[in-house]
Amino acid sequence: MVAMPVIGAWMGLALVAGVIRGYCGFGFAMLLALGLMLFLPPVEAVPLALLLDLVTSVGLWRRALRLADWTRLRGLLIGMLLSTLIGIWLLASIPASPMRIVVALLALAGALSLLQQPAGGESRAPLPTRPVTNVAAGSVSGLCMTLASSGGPPLMLYLLQQRLAPLTLRATAIVFFAASSATSLSGLALADALGSETLVRGLWLLAPALLGNALGQWAFERSKPRSLKSTVAPLLIVLSLWVLAREVQVVAS
Repeated sequence: MVAMPVIGAWMGLALVAGVIRGYCGFGFAMLLALGLMLFLPPVEAVPLALLLDLVTSVGLWRRALRLADWTRLRGLLIGMLLSTLIGIWLLASIPASPMRIVVALLALAGALSLLQQPAGGESRAPLPTRPVTNVAAGSVSGLCMTLASSGGPPLMLYLLQQRLAPLTLRATAIVFFAASSATSLSGLALADALGSETLVRGLWLLAPALLGNALGQWAFERSKPRSLKSTVAPLLIVLSLWVLAREVQVVAS
């Protein structure tokens, strides 16, 4: 039986992650998985984060499907499908403590990369589409998504380099991560890594996640989108360092 203070902490994490995803279009699974790994092993935290990421994004799909850049998205989805099986195998094979370190380092690297993104890139014309590059970017993001719920930074960095408009970028990310979460969850279910306990925990966190999603969407519609440098990156850095410090403390003791 999980203690109520722990459940309260999980719900707070789900709320914050929902606000970030509703506003930026990504980041929910990554932030929630990192936070949950302070309480759960990665093989339990990642499927739970992916499940909630998929369910709570349903309300965003209709508009995202209409605004997404499908020319790039097709290649991204092909690459994601190719890499998902590798991620599922690694997640089920690597022990909990090393896996937590891998996840934290991936997220930290992604956050530091986001801090390097150029300002004002969306005001320029989009770059020409390159199918091979799209597939490669989708493969990297899909692998990180399945392995650590951290597919956001590599995909967003790629899309930012493509100079997409904010609405198009956000919509493309929403569709990609919905497809990636669904694919990863299907594979994890086949690998017996998605049990009834994950579903029960998902029900606990569904309401705060949906509330956060609605708040983030409301803020996005009423304000100019802020840079990922000032939204997602700082949270990722704090959570990543927290997880790493916790693992160092466990090893030292």
